[in-house]
Amino acid sequence: MYATIVRSPVLFFILFMLANLLQCSYSQALDLQAKSTVFCRPGGDTYVEVSLSVNSRSVHFQKQPTGLLQAAVRVEWFFYQADRVVKTDRYRLSSQPIDSGQFRDFSFLDLQRYTLPLGVYRIQLRVVDWNDTSNYATTEMNVDLKAWPETPMFSDVILAERMGKSTQTGLLVRSGLEVVPRVTDYLGQPNDTLFFYVELYASDQSKDSLLLLKATLEGTQGQPAPCCSRFTRISAKQIHVLTDAFPMRDVPSGNYRLHLELRDAENQLLSEKLVDIQRLNTRIAPDYSKLEEPQTALSFVQSIRSEDLPNQVGSVRPLCTHTEQAYVDQLLSATPSEQTRPMRTFLHHFWLQRDPNDPAGAWARFALKVDEVNQMFSTKIMKGFETERGRVYLQYGKPDSRTQVSNEPSAYPYEIWWYYHYKGQRNIRFVFYNPDMITNDYELLHSEALGEPNNPQWRLMLFSRTTAFRDLDEQMNRGHYGSFLEQNFRNQ
Repeated sequence: MYATIVRSPVLFFILFMLANLLQCSYSQALDLQAKSTVFCRPGGDTYVEVSLSVNSRSVHFQKQPTGLLQAAVRVEWFFYQADRVVKTDRYRLSSQPIDSGQFRDFSFLDLQRYTLPLGVYRIQLRVVDWNDTSNYATTEMNVDLKAWPETPMFSDVILAERMGKSTQTGLLVRSGLEVVPRVTDYLGQPNDTLFFYVELYASDQSKDSLLLLKATLEGTQGQPAPCCSRFTRISAKQIHVLTDAFPMRDVPSGNYRLHLELRDAENQLLSEKLVDIQRLNTRIAPDYSKLEEPQTALSFVQSIRSEDLPNQVGSVRPLCTHTEQAYVDQLLSATPSEQTRPMRTFLHHFWLQRDPNDPAGAWARFALKVDEVNQMFSTKIMKGFETERGRVYLQYGKPDSRTQVSNEPSAYPYEIWWYYHYKGQRNIRFVFYNPDMITNDYELLHSEALGEPNNPQWRLMLFSRTTAFRDLDEQMNRGHYGSFLEQNFRNQ
């Protein structure tokens, strides 16, 4: 057998390549979302529900004896009080089995419930790809477990993917309802219904026997979204289970909040709860041409010089909804004679919507950020806000961590930005690189944020400066001498 191997150079080469492939430590940046909700029980027990979601595109699938492919992760929960671990839990979570040709763009969900003594906890979650331990993600969240209230109080709110009656038992079934939690606060298409579940405690402690419950989906200025408002009379009792479903098909893109209120017979507020929600709905395109012009010559937009208007409008594009971006592009493509009036009108309404009390102040504060971005990221042909890094900086803010690498062997110059928290998302990263190695224009190569380009081959592209690849399905990172990419990506 030994002689046969030595005398077969082709076989020797194949075994050598297989050995190298098996030793590689590629990771796909495990895409993890997690959320916590706290509930009370009559009698004093308080518990926390923790849910997580893993994107199937970010983990490795292995062939099973059945011939199907399946992925799995190791889940580790750590509960801290005053930097001391007071509870842990570890288990394996598997995806659904799929055929080899099946599209792998789905998420697998997990829900756990933990009863803990009252107090404030820091929860740390670590999820590791079962088939590649170098591929992992961590996140943290804080919860406050309080005693049964002496006055009316809402529990945390579960935003649900779906909700319906069930005769089954299990963690997803509550009060005869199957409630499948939505792990993020983002509601895009084709999700056209906002389901929510919440519990109301100790309303029997009110002086009135009948109370008014109000549930409203509000815009940034407090205005109710279409068909998203409910008024219900309820009887005061120890615990209420409250559920509803708002139709979202006619709700435009934007930032909203679910506002729950409990009021007594004299309309005095007894308790309220607010939940932020992001909506994406490309079916609705507002007619910005019908916006009213600013009524006063003292409006801040009148102080903007006509020649500066295109830059002012272009710089707000990272903050715009999809429909607003389309209108901005339309404005910027118009001839100068057609731009001035609609640009001033758009800027006036844009900042009035973001800050109704002080639109001029909001504009001035943003202008300072644009100046900062222009100083850091401008190139010879583009202003800083027009670059990928400038756009991300304005849209997401200053990163919590920024790693800059300009001289790593075999790699193009690159940067890794890390945001620990952003609108319900945790631990999202952006990878930029400079393939021309001359200008200051770094391109966005990969991101874990919702709505941003997620590129499974980003590592290969980063090292394509010296190592070409031709297989469009290839994702393996061959490893490069002197590279600290993985440490930088894990922020270690």
